[in-house]
Amino acid sequence: MTTYRFLTGAVVPVADRAALSGLSTFHLERCFGCGPANQAGLGVRPRYEGDKVVAEFEFAPRFEGGPAVAHGGAIAAFMDDLLGFVMMAHQRPAVTARLQIHYLLPVPLGLIVRGEAWLAATEDRRLFAEGVGTAPDGRRLFEADGLFFEVGFEHFSAREYHP
Repeated sequence: MTTYRFLTGAVVPVADRAALSGLSTFHLERCFGCGPANQAGLGVRPRYEGDKVVAEFEFAPRFEGGPAVAHGGAIAAFMDDLLGFVMMAHQRPAVTARLQIHYLLPVPLGLIVRGEAWLAATEDRRLFAEGVGTAPDGRRLFEADGLFFEVGFEHFSAREYHP
């Protein structure tokens, strides 16, 4: 069993795994995390493995924070996007209400990090997701957990923001 410093490790199974093959690999065309039309974005390309969402990501020099290491905000953006795909896997569109990143080790620039994310629990419209980032040698670099609020599918098809 995998142990985590800050996470439960509980995984809610995806109810309809057959539907995963038909899901989009981006939230919106211009999404900062995954949108193919956003040239300044991260370019996250998720895939579904069992009950988890997975993506590899290289923190290029443009993501530098400290000397030769990734900025914490870039790591947070990567994990926020990956956790968001968990909601898509469960066919429960949701928005981020809270995101915590637990930085365990510095992430060197140029390193290809494997991100994994999963649904840990649900309570009505509240969805709790968790995730990790690991180095190619298996060292855990960061852990993340977030609270998401379920919204209707129409939220993601709207072209204007209406509070």
